[in-house]
Amino acid sequence: MSRTLRPSRFALCAVALAVATASVALSQEFAMDRLESLNRALAREAGWTAAFEQDFVPVGMTVGEEATGRVWLAWPDRALFHTGEPLRQMMGLSGRTVRLIDLEDETCDERFLTDREWERIPLAAVLDPRGALVHFDVADEGERGIVLTPKEPGGVDRVEVVLGDDGLPLEITIRDPQGAVNRLEFSGWVRAEGPPRQLWLPPPPDGVECVADQDALD
Repeated sequence: MSRTLRPSRFALCAVALAVATASVALSQEFAMDRLESLNRALAREAGWTAAFEQDFVPVGMTVGEEATGRVWLAWPDRALFHTGEPLRQMMGLSGRTVRLIDLEDETCDERFLTDREWERIPLAAVLDPRGALVHFDVADEGERGIVLTPKEPGGVDRVEVVLGDDGLPLEITIRDPQGAVNRLEFSGWVRAEGPPRQLWLPPPPDGVECVADQDALD
């Protein structure tokens, strides 16, 4: 009896493994189709803008800090976030340069991303979907969801993207390795010529100099 059971169990395990592998591959293909669809949607216009609501839940907390704002995007590598009403923070990306301005504290921090840092941020996966497979495990979730999980430890632990009917982001949730969760919900995407004054890197307040951040992001 034992001689017949062993190969049967082995066969069942092999079948289960094959089914699981096929399921992962299919999930990845569905997710890549959605990621490439998002890439095409962003690229079909010179720029986009939308309102957003942000909910940031720090580590160990169940209730977070809520804020509203507006975002401008231009494929392939420009973005600007205005957060708060009245405006409190501005974060801009132009090429590989990131600038964060806090109007309440009157500070300006700036960093130039290295190639390695750029490749490992979620935005790079949107801009180069097939290249994302080098640095992220990609899977689908629900009818319109995409999940990005870094293959190496870094600044994020998991990124979840939900697409709207127009193919643009409806919701993005970023979870960091410590457990903090940053959730952004977008509404009213429309074509845009560019950000205010056409400045993707927001200017610092009068008398404030931008400080270059020399520490690695990861």
